[in-house]
Amino acid sequence: MAYFSPKLNGQSRGVFHLETSDTTGYTVDWHAHDGAMLLLPRTGGLLLSTESSKTAHLSAQSFSFVPAEHAHATQAAPGRESHMTLYVDPAYVRHQGQADGYPDFAQRIDRAGIWQASQALDSILRLHDQLLRSTAPQAFQRQLPHLNHLLFEECARLIGCQPAPPHPDKDQQHALLVRDIERYIRENLGSDLTVELIGHQFHLSRRHLTRVFKAVTGRTLLDFIHHARVEAAARLVSGTSLSMLDVSLAVGLESPSYLARLFKRHLGLTPGELRRRRQA
Repeated sequence: MAYFSPKLNGQSRGVFHLETSDTTGYTVDWHAHDGAMLLLPRTGGLLLSTESSKTAHLSAQSFSFVPAEHAHATQAAPGRESHMTLYVDPAYVRHQGQADGYPDFAQRIDRAGIWQASQALDSILRLHDQLLRSTAPQAFQRQLPHLNHLLFEECARLIGCQPAPPHPDKDQQHALLVRDIERYIRENLGSDLTVELIGHQFHLSRRHLTRVFKAVTGRTLLDFIHHARVEAAARLVSGTSLSMLDVSLAVGLESPSYLARLFKRHLGLTPGELRRRRQA
């Protein structure tokens, strides 16, 4: 049975309440809130289950809307996981659903859904981070209601203008999952990208992770990691004067000789040959 977790009553004098989370992994069993919820991943991934949909993976390229008093459960992998949650007064949500410019939003606020993020939404989240770091606490608190309104308005726009999210079949779910894994790898090339770590990040066993990745891409996960590191290293070799050791370290490898072997395997030439070719 879901438990009730009030987020607006007694906490917010307005229509919004914003929480940020930066955790080493957590699991929250079935629960509901008195406000509608916009769940906005920043780094890492979340598993979200709702009473109206199956468990789905939520990444930084997407966000979720969950209506007030709608039961849901979340799980985040240990490691680089952070997200923001905006709770919204359900009366305000209904009011905005009736306002001009929200033709389809009103039809979609009675059920949970996952929607694609936008560059504008990412910019608002980055602005929040910048102001939080650079503004005095009292001044930031004065600006926060405006940021909350911007977040809600952009999410409402995306919900209203995007096609209603279908319930993806297993192949589609796997393709979306692999897309998120590939992005995670490219954004974390400087870290220790083991199969076990990636599986832990995405709540997958080693066997399931490697099988799904190979089925979707036709290549092994390790081969993709190596190729992504070579691509990033090639850009550094061509566009900077960094030493081969610094280039190797920047893409998560401690050995320039190992990087050279990967270059030869994936590009057919060594880093030195690539740099000389670009300088010629």
